[in-house]
Amino acid sequence: MKSDFSFKSKGPELLVDLAQHVAHTLTELADIGKDQAEQLGREIADRMAAHWGGQNIYFPMGVSYRLSQRDRQIFDEFRGDNHAELARKYGVSLQWIYKIIKAVRRDELAARQSDLFE
Repeated sequence: MKSDFSFKSKGPELLVDLAQHVAHTLTELADIGKDQAEQLGREIADRMAAHWGGQNIYFPMGVSYRLSQRDRQIFDEFRGDNHAELARKYGVSLQWIYKIIKAVRRDELAARQSDLFE
């Protein structure tokens, strides 16, 4: 993704990349004009730097964070005894349904447990 951000030569690569991805996402999903999206991208990158600056940050791959809408829908339709029905409906294997149910349950448990300590 290439852009002519004014602070590109001055800013750290991570912040420039963040600003560019935010701008791209805003133009793509929020129907915001390119100039405004780039301004917002820079502002978000600046705020992230102000908040997290000087710290070592690890970005997890976020597989569980990004559970697909389909997986969430499968879990919402799950009744405890309809694995095969869901596999047929969504065109996936029975094993895949078990895996989805297990992953969503794990994520929900982790979210509930982390709430206890905040």
